[in-house]
Amino acid sequence: MGHRVPRYSSLLWGVCIPSSCSSYDLEQELSNKLSHLRISVRVQNTMCTVRDVKRPYSFGKSLAIAFFLGLLLLLGLGTIFDEGKEGATNFEKLLNAFSLKRNIRKIFDLSDSPTRVKGLDAFRGVNAFALLLAHKSAIVYTDSFLYLSGFLNSHNLLQDLEKKGTIDLKNRLLARWFRLFPMFLSLMLFCTYILPDLNNGPQWNLVVEEHSRVCEKNMWKSFLFIHNYFGFEEMCLTHTHQLGMDMQLYVATLPLMLLVWKSRRLGLSLLFGIAAISTVLRYLATHWYDISMFVYYGISVQKLLEAARYSYILPTHRATIYLIGVLMAYFIRSKRSHVKLNDTQARLVWCLCFALAAFTIVSPYRMGLEGYKYEHFTNAMFAAFAPILWGLFMCIAHWAICNDYAGIGTAFVESRVFKFFNKIAYGVYLTQFPIFFYNVGVQRHAEFYSPLLLIHIPEMVVVLVVSIITTVTIEMPFNQVYRIYFGKSQTKLKEK
Repeated sequence: MGHRVPRYSSLLWGVCIPSSCSSYDLEQELSNKLSHLRISVRVQNTMCTVRDVKRPYSFGKSLAIAFFLGLLLLLGLGTIFDEGKEGATNFEKLLNAFSLKRNIRKIFDLSDSPTRVKGLDAFRGVNAFALLLAHKSAIVYTDSFLYLSGFLNSHNLLQDLEKKGTIDLKNRLLARWFRLFPMFLSLMLFCTYILPDLNNGPQWNLVVEEHSRVCEKNMWKSFLFIHNYFGFEEMCLTHTHQLGMDMQLYVATLPLMLLVWKSRRLGLSLLFGIAAISTVLRYLATHWYDISMFVYYGISVQKLLEAARYSYILPTHRATIYLIGVLMAYFIRSKRSHVKLNDTQARLVWCLCFALAAFTIVSPYRMGLEGYKYEHFTNAMFAAFAPILWGLFMCIAHWAICNDYAGIGTAFVESRVFKFFNKIAYGVYLTQFPIFFYNVGVQRHAEFYSPLLLIHIPEMVVVLVVSIITTVTIEMPFNQVYRIYFGKSQTKLKEK
């Protein structure tokens, strides 16, 4: 298994041979040629591909093609018949929802929403860029996005509670489904049935065909948002584990926020209790299974998979940072959140904030040294408390920004670049890995490693362009479809 994690112990060679030869023929030939060097060779049949092979049309592939043709038809009709007026009927509104002219104007409209919370755009943009780089080299914590998700979900729920005194569970779940599923479904259909036919290469089967096979078998788990409970080995598009986890935490947040609203003391006590239990679970899982949230020298592929299966992709183990976001939303909306600080005190707050961030990042430095030997206690403590320390950093920075204590950093935090990125963030998250996989699959030559490979400008540009395209053609239209047929008002859905 190597479609997601690296194969540290293998050298991979791409070899062109006549299609009449089998994988066994190639394995025997290479073994004979390299036997005097004591090199063992294995050629897996699933790694072999035939150029220009014609694939049979399965029901799933026919369905995927029909889906994208239908989408193109709606986009074409919506764009052609868009006269810049609001539709009088639901069908006219539906066509307007798929108008590329209308959606492109919206995506480049960077005016502030009246419900916008300061700092969130910058948090999302900076962390997304960091993950865009880190995702190409190792598993990293996505705690910042769990914090943001917990904060935004709770902030929106509290607004509902303040207006209505209750939560419309059906409407909330339906809105969430329309927010996440159409783009998610489009990506799964594309990567399962369309992408495998677009090219070929030495590692095409490993990083593209293998995902297609896994998706064809296990896509139904993703439809139910439960795919994160089955490990990376059986997961369709492994990077989407965050969606399953986020959906489950969102559903759990609905009754929790209602309880906080009805009984503040009991609700907050329950939130703190769950966060503490989640911390204990991370500690115990790390200690019991000898896993690590840090990719250290000598870690095995199996241990990377176990770290994901037993802790990293489970909402029970990642709930702490999410609940910190929930608590922060409650605190920000309370009357006690504003504290008057002078310039010196504000600087001290930021010093504390950056000290927490630096300590969280630097504390496991020994694990990054060559020759490091696994330590149960150190790894368990890092897994247990790193999310809490990072959550405190996020809270302090967020509080300071919301209360106008950003100082010289205000221009950076309020940058229009972050406001734009916020609109395409979901597209960036979903599409980056298929683009990475495509580039790895078609690679036909060796390269010297350089840190600059992490910032591959053409690849980043492609991710940006594809994200914009998917946002205006899928995400924005289907969000509008929800408003047309199910929304009770024309207020904008909160961006996630």
